[in-house]
Amino acid sequence: MKTNYANLDVLRSLAVLSVVAAHWRVEGVAFHLWAYDPGINQLLHNLSYTGVMFFFVHTCLVLMLSMHRAPAIHRGSSFLVRRAFRIYPLCWATIFLVLTTGLTDQPDGTVHAMGWHGIVANLLLVQNMARSIPSVIGPLWSLPWEVQMYLVLPLFFFVLRRFAGRPVVFALWLGAVLLAIAATQPSMPRLLHAAIFPPMFIAGMVAFKLLEGQREQPSRAALPAWAWPLFVAGLFAVQGGIVGWHSFESSYAAGVNACICLVLALAIPQFGELKVGWIAHPAAQVAKYSYGIYLLHVPALVFVFRYLPQLPLALKLIAFITLTALLSFVSFHLIENPLIRQGKRLAERVQAPHVSGLIDPVPSSAVPATYPVAGSGQRLCGRLSVFGQAGEK
Repeated sequence: MKTNYANLDVLRSLAVLSVVAAHWRVEGVAFHLWAYDPGINQLLHNLSYTGVMFFFVHTCLVLMLSMHRAPAIHRGSSFLVRRAFRIYPLCWATIFLVLTTGLTDQPDGTVHAMGWHGIVANLLLVQNMARSIPSVIGPLWSLPWEVQMYLVLPLFFFVLRRFAGRPVVFALWLGAVLLAIAATQPSMPRLLHAAIFPPMFIAGMVAFKLLEGQREQPSRAALPAWAWPLFVAGLFAVQGGIVGWHSFESSYAAGVNACICLVLALAIPQFGELKVGWIAHPAAQVAKYSYGIYLLHVPALVFVFRYLPQLPLALKLIAFITLTALLSFVSFHLIENPLIRQGKRLAERVQAPHVSGLIDPVPSSAVPATYPVAGSGQRLCGRLSVFGQAGEK
């Protein structure tokens, strides 16, 4: 099975940059650099949320591809080991950095306000289970949903292998959408509004099944590669225009967002692989460091706005981009990549008595919420990597 690795890098890079752009504007309002505008605020809120939605589609797709290429023996347990070593180390490092420096965008994201139970919940990425527990920084909100997706993804993979026909995955998506719409009715408890997320993940499974149906040497793509970035950007605009001022936890938005994620999933196999270097190469680098960008751009942004107030706005932006890039680069090479390799070794030990040889490599964009991720053109399973995350978003 082949997929367009450069295209997935573009998708992931646009997703993470949408979150960063939204936070730049929102934090500028918080630090009184420009006036609050409700229309712009809603537009950016839609933009960042769409980025997280696309993280979820992307992450589910590349992880399904990863499991497809992995040995069948202990596939689920080795998958969970890899994911734990992928998502938690940098998350913990970011939480400790923010708690010790106070560089948070959340009013309750301090040691005193969080309390030990709030800090533990954030470290375990289960803070979404209690509305009273805030995230230490904003982007952390998407990671618990990603972790909980990891727990059920091996089961979904087994179901889709057992029932190989494409109608099964479309039926799963449709059932998830109907559940999301029903669960977000005004009369339903807000706890059930979490049903808005499964259709996004299952859309990634739809893309996986479509790619699985392609031959190893697929025929010429139906749509030109150069149009892929424009298509993804268009989906961002369409989502913002259609959802508008509707709450994301409304039945209307739940249905719209699920459909947009499905359109993205249906489109992924239809585009040729992007080979335009001035787009593909930067996208590969952003995708490679995207998990660090997703988490660490917040403390970088707060530091620049709080401690460099006299800088002109243009220099603030340059300082923010530079500091985010530096933190992401250092964290990838000192924390992310070494721990990813350690997780890979442990996963291989689980499979070693039954399998000889290594797992096939994986595309760079598999590095997530996460979203979520390492350079374009690589094959599945080597360097697994939100936002939100979620990282994100």
